Amino acid sequence: MDQITAPAHEVDALVDDDRITSFGLLVEAHRRLQRTFDKTLREQHAMSGVTFEALLRLARSDDHRMSMSELAEQMVLTSGGVTRLIDRLSEAGYVARLQCPSDRRVQWAQLTDGGRAVLAAALRTHLDDLEAHYASEITSEELPIVNRVMDRLRTECRGESRPD
Repeated sequence: MDQITAPAHEVDALVDDDRITSFGLLVEAHRRLQRTFDKTLREQHAMSGVTFEALLRLARSDDHRMSMSELAEQMVLTSGGVTRLIDRLSEAGYVARLQCPSDRRVQWAQLTDGGRAVLAAALRTHLDDLEAHYASEITSEELPIVNRVMDRLRTECRGESRPD
């Protein structure tokens, strides 16, 4: 089998590309922050980062509910993955499954009072973590720029058109 080889100086130039560096920094920062946040949530609230994110997304949605497919899309989970997640959250009493009255194929996940209560406690902890490890490293002038860039990247990766 033939291997494609490139001279070392070409590889060196490619690996030092600013785009590679920038993306690598983004990935590493995300992983480190996620590990830190997940550890705190587990230690202080016996809650995973995935559970926290699901509860937070439901809390921020209209009527504190969303379709399973929309939750899967937003959390970048498979349909099976979101089904297992909602099964666990339902067993814990944090989420209720509801049938969509206009389309029997659609199931909603709705945040319960119990889910709101555990989320409220975890949010206080998470906000402390965000301040200590994220927001304190970004100036108030930089934060809107970071938010716009991250929203643009999220939109692009979902294949949506961007507003002008």
